[in-house]
Amino acid sequence: MNNHRFSSKDFSHVPSNLETLDHPAKLLHEGVRKPETNSFSADRKHEVHIVNLPSRALSMTFGALKPLEGSGLHRHNYETIIYVISGAGFSLIGQTQVAWTAGDAIYIPVWQWHKHVNTSVTAEATYIACENTPLLQALGIALREEA
Repeated sequence: MNNHRFSSKDFSHVPSNLETLDHPAKLLHEGVRKPETNSFSADRKHEVHIVNLPSRALSMTFGALKPLEGSGLHRHNYETIIYVISGAGFSLIGQTQVAWTAGDAIYIPVWQWHKHVNTSVTAEATYIACENTPLLQALGIALREEA
């Protein structure tokens, strides 16, 4: 087993090709939850807003589930980490039910059927989802399937 550990101090210099990378013009996406950023909501069966920033490997979305609302059952070949901002509910991941509340993070493994449900009768549940979708899209291998 390789137990090699490294840190930034192990590198004597920054490779010149990193220093010359283009500096993206867009570094801020203001007002992510505006209605016009809500393009995936119909497909996802709940409110979803794409964070529109020029990342080549990661994506981020803001999602909201109304009281007692659930997402559609789906799966994809990209990893997802979800951070719950507000509310409480559960995610069904494969055959496992994972209860969550504000401040929790949830991991969705590759190609596992899953859905998310807000269990509150009165309060909205909101979350941020981070995925490696753009990386797989760039390779031409990103897949998503709705049940």
